[in-house]
Amino acid sequence: MANTNKIKGKSIAISAKKKSTGPITKSGKSISSKNAITHGSTSLKLLNAAEHHRYTTLLDELKEAYPNQNPLVRMQLERIAKLNIQLERIQNTIDAQFQISRTTSSIHDTLLKTLDIDQKAASLIADAMFGIHNSDEVLEGLQFEVSMELRSLYPPNRPTNHQEFLDKTPTFCQYLHHEAREQNLSVKDYIDQKVPRLKEDNPNHFAPGLNIKFIFLHERPEVSEQTLDQAIRQVELGELKRAAEWYSNEISRLIRRNQKISDFQKLLEINEFSTTPDLDQLDRLMRYQTTLQRQLSTAIGELLALNKN
Repeated sequence: MANTNKIKGKSIAISAKKKSTGPITKSGKSISSKNAITHGSTSLKLLNAAEHHRYTTLLDELKEAYPNQNPLVRMQLERIAKLNIQLERIQNTIDAQFQISRTTSSIHDTLLKTLDIDQKAASLIADAMFGIHNSDEVLEGLQFEVSMELRSLYPPNRPTNHQEFLDKTPTFCQYLHHEAREQNLSVKDYIDQKVPRLKEDNPNHFAPGLNIKFIFLHERPEVSEQTLDQAIRQVELGELKRAAEWYSNEISRLIRRNQKISDFQKLLEINEFSTTPDLDQLDRLMRYQTTLQRQLSTAIGELLALNKN
């Protein structure tokens, strides 16, 4: 029996060493007693002037609502006011943790990579986040008309002469003519200077070109059919086809870019609100919040019981 007791004693001693039983020295206890204050959220003391002001204001309101001279009632009012301050503090801490997690999150960069956002689109997104709007990079109104015209030129429907270009893509022809006139160029020279040629090593891809800047006016300059007709007919048919194909590709690229930007903005908002702080820390805060809510509910119940007497 003696050996058994010794074994049990050793077992108990070993168990106590494995599990922390808290600080033993005075300095250790002193440091431990300040843990709540270091954390802030669980401190039993009022931490700053704002909390003191909120506490005294709430306590005055409670005393006005329950003008009872019973010292137990006054103690209960103080307790309720203090618990309310602690609950507000814990909620503020939880909100701050979410805000910090969103600020330090890499959601932004991850979304840029996932959606394969190019540098130009990323720059537009950054501008939008700072409230800067670049209208030159946004497709609106008649730009879609140009797009629909050019995208309708599938092989069986492609123009085979200048008249078919004028008949099947009037908006595109007017755009070319307008842009050329704005820069004091003929349509022929405008296409030659502004539209990149196909890569020599890859006949299916154009060399990188300038970003398109669309300018459509509600009141377009008066252009007679003869003038427009002449301007288009002066361009070689192959050059018109080259311009149409490049602009079709560029417009499609801008449409895809705008769609990606729209998707990015929607997903960023969703992901920001779904971003959570450290789950262990959040769990501890919410457990403490639940404990405070129970204590407050109990304190209110006790106050109502005391006030009846």
